[in-house]
Amino acid sequence: MAVLGVDPGRRWTAGVVRVGAVAVHGWTIGPVDEQGRPSPAAADNVHDLRAWARYMARLIDTIDATIEQHQAAGGGRVYLACEVVLPPGGGRIALADWLVPRQIVAGLLGYDAGLVLVRPDAHGKAHYDRDERNRLVRARPVTENYPPELWPTKGHTGGRPASWGPNEARKGERDHERAAYDIAGVAAAELLARGNAA
Repeated sequence: MAVLGVDPGRRWTAGVVRVGAVAVHGWTIGPVDEQGRPSPAAADNVHDLRAWARYMARLIDTIDATIEQHQAAGGGRVYLACEVVLPPGGGRIALADWLVPRQIVAGLLGYDAGLVLVRPDAHGKAHYDRDERNRLVRARPVTENYPPELWPTKGHTGGRPASWGPNEARKGERDHERAAYDIAGVAAAELLARGNAA
């Protein structure tokens, strides 16, 4: 079963197609300015709905292209999954930090009513141990919990395939892609539990 997991974000949104434990394809993209150039801050003004619309249109185009590419390679149906974004509980964060990602989730629901919604659960951090209160405490090597495509390139033991889509994250961070991979895995398990064919 192929699932395109999406980790929505204010400045970066990542998507990874996952089939079983294999990370097939991925990307990390952000908003664009009025000229269509990548601009992480383009959607910071939550009142600028045109900026959000540009970001959403870019995401939909990227999702469409990703699904078409997978199917053209003989991969078959691709389910779409996204992490649910909840308003902050008590902590003070910028409005755009949760509102823009939540708008992305709403936009994806409009795009695909069958979108699998995945609850937040420290996705992208499977390489962390948890304490008795379920808090993330110690990091272990990413290589223990993710396929080579999602490993850092240090030491040349893994790294992002050249065939993948863009990674526009400021410093090339991969945490959003690892989160998208985890989201796809949770969604696949949920789809199988519902009786969807693999």
